[in-house]
Amino acid sequence: MHPQMIITLNTLLFFIGWTTILFLGADYPPPIGFLWLVLLITILDLIQYRYLQLFLPQIRKKKKNLFAKNLLFFTTGAMAVSLFCLASRYTITLAMGLANIVIWIAVLTAVGAIYGIFFWFFNLLLVNYLK
Repeated sequence: MHPQMIITLNTLLFFIGWTTILFLGADYPPPIGFLWLVLLITILDLIQYRYLQLFLPQIRKKKKNLFAKNLLFFTTGAMAVSLFCLASRYTITLAMGLANIVIWIAVLTAVGAIYGIFFWFFNLLLVNYLK
């Protein structure tokens, strides 16, 4: 499969998938604040788009430690998103309590790690088996 097709597929699936997941968890109709989540998904999608341009040639060449680097990228990215969300609403964050803050960071970081693992295997499949 051509690298640009893989990038396009990843980009579309990421945007549609995460928007759908968050939409299913939102009130119906979603509040106007849902647009901020769509903006965040779009920004993360653009970051992933750029990352894929560097990642795909490396996965084709079977670079050493690429799985660990990929996992680190998505885990730290998810942690950064969780901290950004906490910092953007710092008055609410301060009222949450330390335990809830730690749980928030841990859950989002875990979701990022799980997504990074799926991302790895999905792209490995596309690159190596769908030629």
